Amino acid sequence: IWLQIYRTNEAVKKVTGEYPTLMRPPCGFDNGSTNCIIAMPLILWSVDTKDWQTQNCYCSVQTVLENVKDGDIILMHDMYEASAEAVETIVPSLIAEGYQLVTVSELAEYRGRMLQEGEEYSSFGKE
Repeated sequence: IWLQIYRTNEAVKKVTGEYPTLMRPPCGFDNGSTNCIIAMPLILWSVDTKDWQTQNCYCSVQTVLENVKDGDIILMHDMYEASAEAVETIVPSLIAEGYQLVTVSELAEYRGRMLQEGEEYSSFGKE
């Protein structure tokens, strides 16, 4: 696991010039054993569109707009055309409702949360 993460981080650095600071475990799978190996905060999600399963724009839009709340992390995959189409509706709708779209790092900072390596985070609602 450590070697895979190391190689991935090196590949990202080679392309972007920076190392990743956060990680989403594949499929969201992790456990206590893996968490102590991973030297980054583990980012999960609080709204799962299941876009990989439905590949349906309408389903993704409905899932987000009916379930999202302040501080949520929404999971979508950029490999599906239906997901890209859904974003074209979701983003303006959320902005119209007063949401500010930010990165996970920005959200944690705005909420005064220090992200710890090996710890899981799935939302940053107001405490």
